Amino acid sequence: MRLTLKAFGVLHILVENAGHLVTKDELMRQVWPDAFVEEGNLAQAISALRKALGESHQSYHSHEYIETVPRRGYRFIADVRLRRKTIGSEKRAA
Repeated sequence: MRLTLKAFGVLHILVENAGHLVTKDELMRQVWPDAFVEEGNLAQAISALRKALGESHQSYHSHEYIETVPRRGYRFIADVRLRRKTIGSEKRAA
């Protein structure tokens, strides 16, 4: 499944703030900075993310990656680990 740039933007913000509540207003302000959007746009992006991530539950109480905090916002609840790849760390054979 392909994500829209806006849905990817929502994911980026949620992952950057993993474990912390990000309010609906903050998400809309950051992802749609120069536009007036309704909460439906955000809900649609969250739905697309859940589908792309393969969340199988329909109830907001049992999501695996993105938790809904009713009337407030969303929280990325999956374990997030940073991977770093060091350039030039491979030894060259002489």
